[in-house]
Amino acid sequence: MRAALEICRRWEAEGKAVAAATLVAVAGSAPRREGARLLVSSAGDTWGSVSNGCVEGDLAAHAAEVLRAGRPRLAAYGIADEQAFAVGLSCGGEIEVFIEPWAGLAVLLGGGPGEEFVGALATVVSGPGEGAHGLFDRERGLVAGDLPTAVATALLGEVAGVVDAERSRVSACGESRVFLETVAPAPRLLLFGAGHAAEALAPLATAAGFRVTVCDPRAALALPERYPGAEVRVGWPDQVVPGLTLDRRTYAAVLAHDPRIEVPLLPLLLASPARYIGVLGSRRTHAARLERLAAEGWPPEQLARLHGPIGLDIGAAVPEEVAVAIVAEMVAARRGRLAPAGGAAR
Repeated sequence: MRAALEICRRWEAEGKAVAAATLVAVAGSAPRREGARLLVSSAGDTWGSVSNGCVEGDLAAHAAEVLRAGRPRLAAYGIADEQAFAVGLSCGGEIEVFIEPWAGLAVLLGGGPGEEFVGALATVVSGPGEGAHGLFDRERGLVAGDLPTAVATALLGEVAGVVDAERSRVSACGESRVFLETVAPAPRLLLFGAGHAAEALAPLATAAGFRVTVCDPRAALALPERYPGAEVRVGWPDQVVPGLTLDRRTYAAVLAHDPRIEVPLLPLLLASPARYIGVLGSRRTHAARLERLAAEGWPPEQLARLHGPIGLDIGAAVPEEVAVAIVAEMVAARRGRLAPAGGAAR
């Protein structure tokens, strides 16, 4: 969303009008998910994609008409096997794309969401108020836009769920259909314990869309040049964690073998709302870890948040394979596909 608004600002500064085509609904198999976006300028510039090339040419024609008429429209695409060379999706899915002029959208949204904004953008895609927008802060509710009052009120109870699930969707509000799009910074991975596994994990997690912070009290291992693109903090858990923001978009990977790091760290992580906590170690080590934490008074539902041995069981044997397993498990947690650990070693 932020990148698209920045492109829009640039093109408008060059005197071009801009139309946005946003993927708002997907049924069946499709190349992209809800929220994918294609921008088209009045000069024929394009940015982004909603289908990896299947329908972009047709959408560009729709965008030109939208800019000419100044009115939004909703386009639907689907395909059967015998139509594989017609405009549509060769994968057999069905999608809906909302095409609209974006003139002055950033101003309407109060300058656009900031880098750390957490909330959702609501766009009426059909029915009363078509083309209206509203920017919702997860905690404060509606903060900008021109949504009809009844629509804004109906959406208040849905925003938190959409944001926390990181899954944009269409919602019915009376006779209107509204697309709720998550607007939030990339999730943060706090990686505790520098070393070979961390060096393999950091770039892979970055490539998967996580902002990585590496934490370790050993300055000789926590060297920034070993973690390009990541933030590095040197210190013990009680020194580092209070200075970090641990929220629902936080993922933690504990790769330290040293109990001097792990023992004080895990209670700090369990006391936070972090979405994922993975801990390195064998099944026997994890069982002993859970027994120790239970003796300290941590209840089963909290212990079920600890995923250990960390990573999906893919038979990983070297640091690079361990990194793949960890990122896969974090992605599963992010997409709602990871079951709680159940308070027992796996």
